[in-house]
Amino acid sequence: MLLGVLCAGRITGDPVQKLAFVYLNAGLFGIPVVAGFWGEEAVRVYIGAYIGNSIMGNILGTSLLRGDVKGDSGENSSPRTATAASHLATVRRVLQGLRTSPPVIAVVVGLLCLPAGPILIQHGAGFYRVLTWVFSFIGMIVLGMWLGAAKLHRADLTCAAGWALLRAGLVSVYSVGVLVLARWAHDAAGVHFDQLLAHPQVLFILAVLPPAANIVILETHYRHEGTAAPVIAAGAVVSVGMIALAVPILQLVFAS
Repeated sequence: MLLGVLCAGRITGDPVQKLAFVYLNAGLFGIPVVAGFWGEEAVRVYIGAYIGNSIMGNILGTSLLRGDVKGDSGENSSPRTATAASHLATVRRVLQGLRTSPPVIAVVVGLLCLPAGPILIQHGAGFYRVLTWVFSFIGMIVLGMWLGAAKLHRADLTCAAGWALLRAGLVSVYSVGVLVLARWAHDAAGVHFDQLLAHPQVLFILAVLPPAANIVILETHYRHEGTAAPVIAAGAVVSVGMIALAVPILQLVFAS
């Protein structure tokens, strides 16, 4: 995801587009596809990518959508020194902001709650399911409100298709690299990745997923704009077609 943000940054300075490039709707779109075509064992592999994408997506969303901060480098500084000081100040502000951002706090709370996992699973499973549904519902409401005010144009679909093709290429190359390393570790180093190597197509599904609907909530909270709504809607439309193409291709390639 960090590589994706850097890659997108070469093309656009829009933080919404950069976030939409890497923060994907891995739950609503991805899990049903993986479960329907490759079964529950494949879902177990996919869940790791889903959780990682969600956590990193929220953290990146916080740092990208807070806005650019210019550092004060002093009037007498050389251009190179001023630029370095500006970058250092920006990094410092971002790190300070991340410490108090809700996604990072949620991750810390989650890690602290790990020892109480069995108790929470036994007594809090029902509450968790209700909470998940409520927040998903709220996310769809916010997205729908912005879509009601925004219009989806052909240019949005064209732009979304371009980003989707770039994402598909980047994620596919990255996934091949991950699988090569996993195979080497499995065969040469004795570190076993049996589930991943049994369901390698799971990684490639990430390449054709749409931007996460949660982006519009992050944008609403930090920027009070609605530019993410057409980006997400157009990305979802394009993604439906790409999933329809990708699934039979992946089934053919990984048939063995």
